Amino acid sequence: MNKLTWGFGIGLVMLGATVARADGYGQAGCGLGSILFGTDDSKLMQILAATTNGTFGSQTFGITSGTSNCVSAGMVKAEKEQAAFAEVNFQDLKRNMASGGGEFLMSFASLLGCTDGAKPAFAKMTQNQYETIVPAANTTPVQLLSSVKKQIKGTPALAGSCSDERALARSRGKPISVAKR
Repeated sequence: MNKLTWGFGIGLVMLGATVARADGYGQAGCGLGSILFGTDDSKLMQILAATTNGTFGSQTFGITSGTSNCVSAGMVKAEKEQAAFAEVNFQDLKRNMASGGGEFLMSFASLLGCTDGAKPAFAKMTQNQYETIVPAANTTPVQLLSSVKKQIKGTPALAGSCSDERALARSRGKPISVAKR
C-alpha cells in the first residue's frame, strides 16, 4: 500500500509538471500517459506513458475522439477541416462535381489528401459518380463527404493517391512525403 501511495504522489507531481510545460507528448504518443508523464523523453517516463496508454486504451480513445493530447494537428483536425470545407462550400462543390472540375473541387481534393497528379482522376470520379455521391436534394454536406471518401476507397486509382496520411501531413502544415506502397 505504501508503494501505491508513493506512485500516486509521483504521478500527481508529474501531472503538475506536465501541465506547467504544456509541450504536448513524448515518444510514447498521445493519450493518458502523455498527460501523466508528459514530454520527458527518459526511458522510464516513456515506458510508463506507453504502459498507461496500453493498459487503459486511452491512446486509441484519444485519437478517435480528439482528446488526451491527440488533437493537435491530428486526423480529427483534418476531418474537421474536411467537414467544415464541405459545409461552407457545399453548393459550389456540388456544381464542381457535376461539371467534373473547378477550384472548389481541387481544394477539396487537397484536403482529402489527393496528390496533384490524382486530382484530374478525382474530378472525373466525382462527375461520374455524382448521383451516388449526391443521391437526393436533401443530401447533407456530411453525407457528401462520407460518400466521396467511400468512392475514393472504392476506386483503385484513387485509393493509393488520396490518403489520410497526406491529409494529416497537410493539416500539420508539413511537406507531404508519404512513402509509396
